[in-house]
Amino acid sequence: MKDNEYIQMAWCNVLSISLRQITSRLSWTLCGVALVVCLFSCDTDKPDNLEPLITTLSATDITRTDATLNGSVVIEGETEMPQMCFRYGITEEMKQTATAVSSDNSSVTARITGLTSATTYYYMLEATNGRTTVKGNMMTFTTLPNEKPSLGEASIVSHGPMSVIVGYEITDDGGETITETGCLYALASAAEDRQRVAFKNYSGDKGRQTLLLSGLNRNATYLIWPYAKSRMGETVGSPITFTTGDAMSLGEAGQLRLLLGKELYDYTKLSIAGPLNGDDLRCLREMMGRGLDNTATAGRLSDVDLTDARIVAGGEPYDGSRYAQDNVVGQGLFADCASLTKIIFPSGTTTIEKDAFARCPSLQNISIPASATSVLPSAGCSALQGISVSGANSHYIGKDGVLLNADATRIVWFPMGKSGSYTLPSTVTSIGDYAFKECNIETFMFPDNITTLGTGVFMNSKVKDVKMPGSLRLVPTATFQGCMQLHVVRLGSKTEMISDYAFSDCPLTDIYVDAQLPPVCKSLSFGTSGADIFSSCRVHVPKGRVNIYKASEGWKLFKNIITN
Repeated sequence: MKDNEYIQMAWCNVLSISLRQITSRLSWTLCGVALVVCLFSCDTDKPDNLEPLITTLSATDITRTDATLNGSVVIEGETEMPQMCFRYGITEEMKQTATAVSSDNSSVTARITGLTSATTYYYMLEATNGRTTVKGNMMTFTTLPNEKPSLGEASIVSHGPMSVIVGYEITDDGGETITETGCLYALASAAEDRQRVAFKNYSGDKGRQTLLLSGLNRNATYLIWPYAKSRMGETVGSPITFTTGDAMSLGEAGQLRLLLGKELYDYTKLSIAGPLNGDDLRCLREMMGRGLDNTATAGRLSDVDLTDARIVAGGEPYDGSRYAQDNVVGQGLFADCASLTKIIFPSGTTTIEKDAFARCPSLQNISIPASATSVLPSAGCSALQGISVSGANSHYIGKDGVLLNADATRIVWFPMGKSGSYTLPSTVTSIGDYAFKECNIETFMFPDNITTLGTGVFMNSKVKDVKMPGSLRLVPTATFQGCMQLHVVRLGSKTEMISDYAFSDCPLTDIYVDAQLPPVCKSLSFGTSGADIFSSCRVHVPKGRVNIYKASEGWKLFKNIITN
């Protein structure tokens, strides 16, 4: 080969190699550009609105009739939260729906109720945005089976000497209708010998139940169990202990007659706690011997302790016309209750109205509580011997069995049955109308500082000997009218006038008058029976004043005017 040809061939080989290298490099460059373009295109062309990713999760809080369905949702891009619900049912068709509620950014739940016990349910989470629907995975859960009823703890609502009202709650019916409920009870000494008392007209409702057990033995201890039955069986609750006694406790007003039952007229002594409305007060009146129409009953109740009771408004009239008021012992409440001898008022009593105990001939003692702010007397309590007052009362005090106002300046209620002699406290300054009417005191001494007496202060009383106040100027109308045992009266030195009927029908034997000048006498001061008095009664006047009295109108009718 010639040298030129060799050189030419060499150059051709070099050019060929260079061209291949350039071509290879250009190819890689183009591929890189294409890759960059592809990557850029993929990043910028990705859709903004993607379908949410939803997942159905396990159900929780499963009961016989309820369950909580759970799920999750993941939102990508700028997609808004879709509307979500759970589909569920006893078949895979899942025809029922429940709105899903979002609890945070991803979790959703729904509480479904009204399920059938011991049943398997299918469910899934479903989402829609109005254009498309996305469904999660399907899952299942099974409700719990029905059970026997569940009972709460029993308690004593009210009780009497031979009865008790028991309260308890059926907390769960177990998914079945309650067919029977009530209480079992037995003497604590014979716990296996249980008796059963069921509701007669039980409606099948669960919740709070109250049942009366009556005819119990007095002063006996019992065990009491609540029970409830259904198709699944019987549940007997935990026992409680109850001991009968003389006291009664009312959990609700209006239960007194129910608790006493047929033994209503058997009690002579009773202690009652709890609220008493008009129905209960009417029942008490019957127990004390007085019916609604004011006729006598066979009731024998004589001693009543109402310390822990509370009079409340409500119920029917206690005597046919008057209604109970909160903390008020009302007018006529115990009127004509012949067997009542002693009563202790409710500790919260604020008012004792006039004649609340009118014509209670056996009532001997009354106790006024600390809370009383208004007390008026009752007429016709002929056996009432004493009225006591709580030391904490700021409106009244009791002294020698007599009710006085707080500063002892006025008599509020003088017990008619108080007997013997009585000296009025020196703090008393005035005496109200009829203050000692029909009382049994025989000898009565007034302090001299009393200046005023009311009308008929001693009317029809059993007083025999009275010393009137030294400062008293007027002996009022009917002061001693009808005092059939009054023999001696002593009039003070400042006596100026004796009103009509002041001594009407009084068999006076001696009148002592300290006044220097004869008091003015009205024409009827000594009543229509004056003729006998004028003949038999001795009038004792101050020394040297006999002739003045004998010449005075009214006094000159007396045949025996002598010096003190």
